[in-house]
Amino acid sequence: MATKVKAKKKGSPKRLSSAAAHRRGRTSTSRISSKNQLTVPVDILRKAGLAEGDNVRFTYLEDGTIAVVKAANSNDIMQFAGALTGLYDDFDLNEERNSW
Repeated sequence: MATKVKAKKKGSPKRLSSAAAHRRGRTSTSRISSKNQLTVPVDILRKAGLAEGDNVRFTYLEDGTIAVVKAANSNDIMQFAGALTGLYDDFDLNEERNSW
């Protein structure tokens, strides 16, 4: 199995640039593989705050663009926060207790 990171040549000078995140040869485009897999460029992952294991949702918009949105994890209880707002507006706890 080939290594994923190329080894640096010894004695090569270290280059510092103002745009450290953007390196020569890297682009913000990708190609869909024969298995319909898509590799997201690392600079896009970092800007979007995505990490390994995150779920994403793809949405086709009417203007022909595709939006990729970080989806809530199915076990994340916070996705339900505020879902029942206003459900008990006319509920009176004391009245309910007295009815028993």
